[in-house]
Amino acid sequence: MRHILQIALLAVVALLAGCIGGRSPSPDYYMLTARAQGNAPASDLSIGVGPIKIAQFLTRPPIVTHAGGSGLQIAEDQRWGEPLDQGVQRVTLQNLAALTGAQVRNFPWRQTSIPGYAVRLDVLDLDRLPDGGALLEVTWALEDLRQNKLLSTQHERLTTPVNGDYDALVVAYSDLLAQLAQRIAAALPR
Repeated sequence: MRHILQIALLAVVALLAGCIGGRSPSPDYYMLTARAQGNAPASDLSIGVGPIKIAQFLTRPPIVTHAGGSGLQIAEDQRWGEPLDQGVQRVTLQNLAALTGAQVRNFPWRQTSIPGYAVRLDVLDLDRLPDGGALLEVTWALEDLRQNKLLSTQHERLTTPVNGDYDALVVAYSDLLAQLAQRIAAALPR
């Protein structure tokens, strides 16, 4: 019996030593950034962004890419610093403000601050392509909320080169969101 207790005690000590000494490095965190180039003067235009829908397979803290076919690669040590839908919304707001000079609002907005226009996004895919590029596949709708009128719906498949690691991939994703904001800004009535 004593022999069994000694073995059990050694096993517990070995397990604890593995937990203490075997810590994995902390993950790297990334965030999308506004990249649209524009210095539009302030305007009376008001734009709301949202709701933002993200494909469910992308909505997790680790950065997800395709592994080819129907497989996914989940980079547990490469993580988003905020929920992806919130990052896409924040960057889209910033990009549209830079490009149009509009007053921008997050969805949901209050009844007393309904914007003139709303942009709704459905991100279908955000990926690193086999050729090394980055992909943003999205459908978007632009609505005139005051006239209760749908102005435009589009399906976009935007790509850009990626030269490097996850940092470069996130910069490429940010560039793709800037391209998307340029297309949305071009669809706004003047």
